[in-house]
Amino acid sequence: MSGGQLSGRPRLGRPGAGRVPAGAGQAVLRWKVGHQLFHLHLAAMNTLLVDARRALESRRWRELTESLDQLRVLYDAATATMRYASDFSPATYETLIRPSMAPPYLSPGFSGVLNLEHEQMLDRFRGLRRQFKQLQRAGELPAAVGEAGARLWSAQSRNRKNHVLVCEKFVPEGRSLLKEHFRAQEETADSAQPAARHDPREGEQ
Repeated sequence: MSGGQLSGRPRLGRPGAGRVPAGAGQAVLRWKVGHQLFHLHLAAMNTLLVDARRALESRRWRELTESLDQLRVLYDAATATMRYASDFSPATYETLIRPSMAPPYLSPGFSGVLNLEHEQMLDRFRGLRRQFKQLQRAGELPAAVGEAGARLWSAQSRNRKNHVLVCEKFVPEGRSLLKEHFRAQEETADSAQPAARHDPREGEQ
């Protein structure tokens, strides 16, 4: 399948300078395919995190070790996918990708933090790690399980650090669309307050 067939005719947003940057089609393809792959990773992670938690609770150590190692592979794969999806210049992101995630293409305040499957993954990961650490401190985990857990925590840490680097590359000042949306709402509310205080109809009967 060719890149053109896969991505279709990209909706390019509103390039700031009125010109499409060099390599725009490839950047759009990377961004779209990378996020589609990450969605698949999330679905697999959420299933395996449930499996791992159940194996941990029932002390099925071999099954738990296998689930932890599969999760480690998924987190490293997600890190590689993130690098692939973001392998273009900050200028291309600012003039092409970022506008495509704002109105009229998407709702105001669009943000990856609104991804329910991602939030579900974070909650399940925290729950698994918390229970895992409790049993580990109590000396109830076999050594092989502890080593598998350590490999998974390292993979998740690499994933988180890489995500931070991607954010700093494209949005170095933390100007997320969600933050800008909230800031615009606050400014609108602030500007409306003086008008309300000086409404000439106040006091009329």
